[in-house]
Amino acid sequence: MPSTPLYRLVYSSIYRAGRVDNELSALRAILSQSRKNNQTSDVTGYLMFDGDSFVQVLEGPRENVEATMARIAKDERHRDVSVIAIHPTESRAFHNWTMGGYRRSAEQDPIFAAHGFPGKIDRSQLSFDTAVSLARALCADQAKQAS
Repeated sequence: MPSTPLYRLVYSSIYRAGRVDNELSALRAILSQSRKNNQTSDVTGYLMFDGDSFVQVLEGPRENVEATMARIAKDERHRDVSVIAIHPTESRAFHNWTMGGYRRSAEQDPIFAAHGFPGKIDRSQLSFDTAVSLARALCADQAKQAS
């Protein structure tokens, strides 16, 4: 029996602060809910947050990835949600993460700068490939820091 084809979707959005949310608690809440939802829907990925913008890579069966994206688009913590692209992929880049996440800090500024973002993420300059490459680099850095 053939396996279900995988897709990778990248989107960006702007953080819309709630009445009681601060950036870190908002990110933690999003990651917690994402991990629960994604585990049941076979979606993996990585969420990056620079304090203003979210950039996320989602991977899984197309229908599941699109359903996840529809939920995100309705989430009040996001505004100006923009899907950058969705492409088929042979394998998952973030297979160990029901949803990994990263909040930008000064220690990783060189990683952001190497991907063309020395300051805040400029959503108008963000491409699918750059977002995936940045997420992979941050994920690798997290793994290195953890070991």
